[in-house]
Amino acid sequence: MKCIHFFAVLLVLLSCPLAADEGNLSNRSWVEKNVNNLSSLQYPERIKHLYQEHGNQLIWLDVPLMEKLEHQLEVIHRAGFSPLFSLRLNKLRKFREQRAWFEYDLFATDTLIMYLSYAEQAEKIGQEWFFDGQKLTDHLPLPSDNAFISLEVAISTQGIGELIQSYTPRAVSYQPLVKAYQTLLPLESAFIPTYFQKGMLIKPGDKLADRELLIKRLSLVNIDMSSVNEGVSWYDESLVNVVKQFQTMHGLKSDGIIGPATFKWLNLSVKARLSLLALNAERSRLWSQEDTVIVVNIPGFDMKYWYSGKPIFTTKVVVGSVKRPTPLMSVKLDSVILNPTWNVPRKIMVEDILPLAKRDVNYFSRHHIDIIKSWGSDQTLDPKVIDWSMVEPESFPYRMRQQSGRKNALGLYKFNTPNSRAIYLHDTPSKHLFNNSSRAFSSGCIRVQNASLFASKIFETQGIDESQLEESKKASNKSVTLKKRIPVQIIYQTVWYEGGSLQYRDDVYRFDAQSRG
Repeated sequence: MKCIHFFAVLLVLLSCPLAADEGNLSNRSWVEKNVNNLSSLQYPERIKHLYQEHGNQLIWLDVPLMEKLEHQLEVIHRAGFSPLFSLRLNKLRKFREQRAWFEYDLFATDTLIMYLSYAEQAEKIGQEWFFDGQKLTDHLPLPSDNAFISLEVAISTQGIGELIQSYTPRAVSYQPLVKAYQTLLPLESAFIPTYFQKGMLIKPGDKLADRELLIKRLSLVNIDMSSVNEGVSWYDESLVNVVKQFQTMHGLKSDGIIGPATFKWLNLSVKARLSLLALNAERSRLWSQEDTVIVVNIPGFDMKYWYSGKPIFTTKVVVGSVKRPTPLMSVKLDSVILNPTWNVPRKIMVEDILPLAKRDVNYFSRHHIDIIKSWGSDQTLDPKVIDWSMVEPESFPYRMRQQSGRKNALGLYKFNTPNSRAIYLHDTPSKHLFNNSSRAFSSGCIRVQNASLFASKIFETQGIDESQLEESKKASNKSVTLKKRIPVQIIYQTVWYEGGSLQYRDDVYRFDAQSRG
């Protein structure tokens, strides 16, 4: 191995156009000269120190190592939020094309330091880049001392590749997303027309306008096409089965009928799909990797309860509407409220309920809502003695509380996660909403299907005997405190890996477009 490394170094030096001018590297400071010439370095003093500590030797001595760094930059570049790394990638590629190995070496090391800083910062402030539309254009701070120690060791042991790998996300979905990206990338330059068929509705048995193009479009998501029949021109059962897989992968009704929603995903450009893969790969840096955690994925409209590293409960959820989106956040579940009452948030009172009350004062009795004099009072008022036509939203003085029961908006369970935004998980009487494929209907809180089963799983893993809670369930607003709080993470992944394949979902809050815009 040492011989191979020696010849690799020799090959790089012989091919370097600056080697003859530099003479003996140990006697002349090529580092000092090139650092001074490269005005775009972010950490020039650290660069000088690193190379001095390692005898002013070149660090990036083989093409695969260079490509490993450039690949990480390529994914960040394609995600669309970082002009800073896009410029870096372009410059490194230019140095490589020009065979400017000294400049490449220094610039690559400087960029690696920047990448280590980015990986550390993404866990803390990545939401600004991945969701809030803030572009990464500015100088990044120096990475931590631990990062520099790891870098020193990697240089000494020729372990730069392993160091880069160690700073990639640990999320289960990351590697499958990156693998799909690498597989799809060579097809970007190929022209693949969009599929069009008159009427834009294809049912099993229909004649196809271009069967081969349809197959090519389906194959872009790496579905196994080996069972598809050849030499036919209609929409036969073998192709229907593949379309059903495609529909499941994209969160659509798996009926084999190619309609507008299926056409939308089918005709997604390779470039757009690459961007989705890259952006969601980088987003995975944000999410918790705890063994016990409740994860709500907004675009997936689902929730998973992970316990000791295993998913023990999965269910559908209803999340906030586009006008009242559920925020991305990390909170702690500290108690389960049985048979809860509902203190109606002010926004819902003045925007939703007040207009209805102005038209019909009996609204309150039908929905079992008490009117309370003020937020600092418990005195209830008869809604019929209030002139609702004169009450204005801006000066709304009252508080509303819905009585507990099956018609309560929170259902029979509230999963309490104290936070300043009053976001929590809860049951719902509106069970029919879970039948919709897109479920963004709430005012921000998260409605859980099969809430009673979810509560049972929580009690079971907490060592709480549910049989002793039967009497408590008859009472109103009975709180069951958990023995250990459970982390709850509300995330946003429009592409992820699950069940052996990638899953794609609609960008319900338009965060994808905002990040790449």
